[in-house]
Amino acid sequence: MKSRVATLTIALLVLPSVLLAARKHPSAPAKKENPGTPIDYDKLTTEATDFLSNEIRINTTNPPGNELALAKMIKEKFLSEGIPATVWEPQPGRGIVAARLHGTGRHSAALVLLSHLDVVPVNPKEWQVPPFSGQVRDGEIWGRGAIDDKGPGAIELMAMLAVKRAGLLLNRDVIFLATGDEEEGGRNGAGWMVAHESDVISDAGFVLNEGGGIMARPNGKHYYGVSIAEKTPLWVRMTAQGGEGHAAAPPEQTAVTHLVQALQRIIEYRSPIRLIEPVRDYFHDIGELDGGPPELFDLRRALRPNSEFLQRFLSVPRQNALVRDTFTPTMLQGSPKTNIIPATATADIDGRLLPGADPKEVLANLGKVINDNSIKLDVTLNFPAASSSRKSLLMTAIDKVAENDHMRVVPMMIAGFTDSHYFRQLDITAYGFIPIELTPAEEKGVHGIDERISVKELGNGIRRMVGILEAIGEN
Repeated sequence: MKSRVATLTIALLVLPSVLLAARKHPSAPAKKENPGTPIDYDKLTTEATDFLSNEIRINTTNPPGNELALAKMIKEKFLSEGIPATVWEPQPGRGIVAARLHGTGRHSAALVLLSHLDVVPVNPKEWQVPPFSGQVRDGEIWGRGAIDDKGPGAIELMAMLAVKRAGLLLNRDVIFLATGDEEEGGRNGAGWMVAHESDVISDAGFVLNEGGGIMARPNGKHYYGVSIAEKTPLWVRMTAQGGEGHAAAPPEQTAVTHLVQALQRIIEYRSPIRLIEPVRDYFHDIGELDGGPPELFDLRRALRPNSEFLQRFLSVPRQNALVRDTFTPTMLQGSPKTNIIPATATADIDGRLLPGADPKEVLANLGKVINDNSIKLDVTLNFPAASSSRKSLLMTAIDKVAENDHMRVVPMMIAGFTDSHYFRQLDITAYGFIPIELTPAEEKGVHGIDERISVKELGNGIRRMVGILEAIGEN
């Protein structure tokens, strides 16, 4: 009897993961279970607004993250709709949640809707509203994570629920995956999932993640900006050594002065310009949208040394970041007291490398730029860059929705990085695109103050996401 009970207990423990695993045997073609069941997007938007507000109220600032409570809340939402879902705890308090909406099994390549649960730190004194209140004010949902990345996750979740409630059977499975730790590199989130629970995504063929959206040009034209490539981080900690002593009688050089001089050399350093294919194609498409300037149609030639166009082009920080590696000092640490000369001083450098760069060569070159043997360089975060093809069934589905909005799709590279690289390294096509348009004020809220998303655009995002699911579910 004890053996039978033990067997049953083990079965119940593994059941959620089994339900989330890939379906091995195909079944009938796609169909609609309940023909004629309409999707009430107004009602869905109200529900999504309430849910996102509740998500924001769970403080998942990373570090330390503490995403577990939010992961469990999302799991319960899926389970209440009859969609299998599971939560994992990679480390105490950290959380990951996945859910699978089964299709007909006609196609084996599942679509993963990826988001992250953690958010960056915030100074509440700078905000108009408490950053973890989830307030709905002036038609917008306010709070840390409203855009990065709880809002996009809510759009993905509600789109899956809309498909389920409408009785739509897609030709492939859709997997919801919300991880933690993305803001610190994802090792305890997407990286852990890929390393320890890969069966959940073993049938994944496509990933849709943050990193792109609906964008506007100065002439009023809009486009779907879809990230197919990203820069990769090369985060470096510089440690300068020197003698400790009293600041009243300073020596000619200290750890701090060595560090300051090294930082100045890095600030003045300009890495070589390198134009990669996705960036070249992006500016060509932008040139077509804007009607010029003509240099955008032959950017490689236009970026020749000492040209007037080159200086104008590089004066825009985002454009500069798309054609060269960048190195930005972000954190400094020295003495704990004003009157003590510290034995060591450190600075953290946020380096971003273009795809194809060799991190070892870049690090060696930084050492030459600094030219100071008293300074040690240690890499704190780096991983290989990976890109995805601009041609795929997922891009075709996004194209179809863009056409309905009378827009075109423009593939691009982003200067930042996301968890997409974990999946691209598995040869899974991964795109950065959330189908919403942000105002300039909303864009400034990402990693800034007064982060918020409009209720209207939240609803538009759900409608467009359902369109993407339907389109890829037909192919």
